[in-house]
Amino acid sequence: MKKITIGLLSALFSLSAWFSSAAELRQNHPEFHVVQPGDTLWDISEKFLQSPWLWPEIWHVNDQVNNPHLIFPGDIIGLVYVDGQPRITKTNRLPNGTVKLRPKARELSADSAITTLPLDAIAPFLTSAQVVSEEQLEDSPYVVGSDSDRLLAAENNKVYMRGIIDEAAQKYSFFRRGDPYIDPETKELLGIEAIHVAEGQKIMPGDPAVMKVKKSTLELRVGDRAWPTNDEQLRPVYFPHSPKSFEGGQIISVYGGVQQIGQYNVVVINRGERENMEVGHVLSIYRRGATIVDDIATQRRKDDDSVSTWDKITDTVTNSKETVTLPDELAGRLMIFRTFEKVSLGLVLKAEKTIHVFDKVKMPY
Repeated sequence: MKKITIGLLSALFSLSAWFSSAAELRQNHPEFHVVQPGDTLWDISEKFLQSPWLWPEIWHVNDQVNNPHLIFPGDIIGLVYVDGQPRITKTNRLPNGTVKLRPKARELSADSAITTLPLDAIAPFLTSAQVVSEEQLEDSPYVVGSDSDRLLAAENNKVYMRGIIDEAAQKYSFFRRGDPYIDPETKELLGIEAIHVAEGQKIMPGDPAVMKVKKSTLELRVGDRAWPTNDEQLRPVYFPHSPKSFEGGQIISVYGGVQQIGQYNVVVINRGERENMEVGHVLSIYRRGATIVDDIATQRRKDDDSVSTWDKITDTVTNSKETVTLPDELAGRLMIFRTFEKVSLGLVLKAEKTIHVFDKVKMPY
């Protein structure tokens, strides 16, 4: 999977003009960092910067270092000053002047470069996660039977498909209808979750066509749907950046069946391509402020002569209380890695507080 993220730094160099706000260094930033296996570019930039997605503003290409466009385990990332301005660069010299030597025979392919995000957290969602409309679901190819004696088909079974339009497609992903995504504010149907069931290979065209089931996570049923596998979702670059404008949204679902959302959970937000969401958009997560009873305000209302006797009687009968909604609290940060028309998938990169479904997402802070 590491093949899908090489070349990020090349994109950062050419796109750095997109940013206008100054990247601020963390107060406790290190002078250098030796890249470790398992590091991500986000991890490293967060060691130096208050806002990790502003890396391009202070990245400095050192032409004296081989492969300046890729970072590998063992590389040294250092903080230097160029014309009085802080810059992060790849170097082979530690701050005390020691030069770090590497064996001359060391060979590194681009596949060995560190990635932007922890790929094991998002890899299952790059091709398998789907959000579709009712029309797409109804019009898609479907399973009519299998060579199994049972109603279910497992890995290595053959299944028979009807409704295939793209005769050139050979690889298919199988899905099952999941829950609808409903906007919590407008109640609009934003799409239907398509639950990934299996992968398949077409071995015989026709009506019905014959598919061989591969990489089955669930047994296929009659009526399950299929779409050609979209390998374009395996993006080579994830470029973190702030939206140009964003009016806010909410987390409406979380994968994995968890109730409390933490770091590296994948969530669904109620904003998509129609709201100009892009892969790489960084958003701040805010925990919704709780609504609590204000006993003092309740008592003041009871004592307030300007409130009619009838209203006070009504308050007593209905046990009405004065309430106040507390401010939303910054709880974490996510990055969008897949977009659909009306929803997007995001990876929670930082969770400072427990996050829940219906918490808000806003412009990055």
